[in-house]
Amino acid sequence: MTKATRREWSLATKLVHSGEAPDESTGAIAPVLVRSKTFAQKEFGKASEFQYSRGNNPTRAKLEEKLAELEGGGRAVVYASGLAAENAFFFTLSPGDHVLCCQEVYGGTFRLLDKVLARFGITFDFVDFTSEKSIRAGIKENTKYLYVETPTNPSLHIINLALVSKVSKATGIPFVVDATFSPPCALQAFRFGAETVIHSLSKYIAGHNDIIGGAVITKNNHLYDDLVFLNRTMGAILSPDECYRVLQEVKTLELRWKRVSETALTVATFLEKNRAIEKVLYPGLPSHPGHAIAKKQTQGGYGAIVSFVIKQKNTKKLKRFVDTLRTNSPIVYGESLASPETILAYPPLMSHKSLPDDVRESLGITDGFFRLSVGFEDAEDIIHGLREGLAAIS
Repeated sequence: MTKATRREWSLATKLVHSGEAPDESTGAIAPVLVRSKTFAQKEFGKASEFQYSRGNNPTRAKLEEKLAELEGGGRAVVYASGLAAENAFFFTLSPGDHVLCCQEVYGGTFRLLDKVLARFGITFDFVDFTSEKSIRAGIKENTKYLYVETPTNPSLHIINLALVSKVSKATGIPFVVDATFSPPCALQAFRFGAETVIHSLSKYIAGHNDIIGGAVITKNNHLYDDLVFLNRTMGAILSPDECYRVLQEVKTLELRWKRVSETALTVATFLEKNRAIEKVLYPGLPSHPGHAIAKKQTQGGYGAIVSFVIKQKNTKKLKRFVDTLRTNSPIVYGESLASPETILAYPPLMSHKSLPDDVRESLGITDGFFRLSVGFEDAEDIIHGLREGLAAIS
């Protein structure tokens, strides 16, 4: 009689079961939340797996195992926020090291690099990652990483990871992907040769507007050891309670991603036809410059984020647009994304306020630029609010 083998699980199954099994002592199906900060040691002179929760915690360990499996390999370390995860990653570098970044990054990443890490002698440059020539032109002798986001925040530029991988292999410089806008159900960057993936867990992975957290998943064992050391030393850990929430909430990631992708495409199509709109940026639209790459590189949809530029740039009229939305629709005006609630953000005064004006405008983040994160509401309710808001300033 041949021995039965377990079928390789699909992502949908992994979202539910990876890193988890019914509790051995009670049979509980939900993951066990362990809040204890201190653990009794079993034997003098021999370290147990769990000692003090800043170093390791059973609930956190389950989440880290799950994230690595969902990403398709490597080992994960979770942090108190997405920026804490980025900070830990960059602090594995040394003074004199250089990082080559894609042209547009999250405003908090720019602030971290420009205002904090530069003081420690870590240098960086931003270049166009759309051609091999432009990437190679930015590489220096001390370049340690190629660092990209895809899609970028907030303009939704699509980085061709196959191209980045080609340059990485040719130069021996590993590349890192901030995949916050591309969760594992849409993109697994390791398949394209990435060494390390960074996520803000606060966004799609948790997806319920109730936790702040971050993660670094890497296939570099030396980097992993450095990240664990920094987590224990700097203390920017994710609490067991928030780990528990992520473990539960990530189970619906694929369902949420498909739903918001459908709604976002409907909303983007409406905006593209509205005369008050100058430009709509959504990878699911054929008009998007990166549509062909996004179609090849991602699966299951294109996500919740629709960015758009209003022709009207007058501050008072932009305020009237937002006020009308807030009054006549379920849309929330706030600074976040990938939540059940549809959230309208204004990057020039929110996520990208820290960018110098000339840099922000060179990226197309002008005074009429808005970022919409569609939620679980009915598409027609969202569209009604946008229609009313745009009519108020036409």
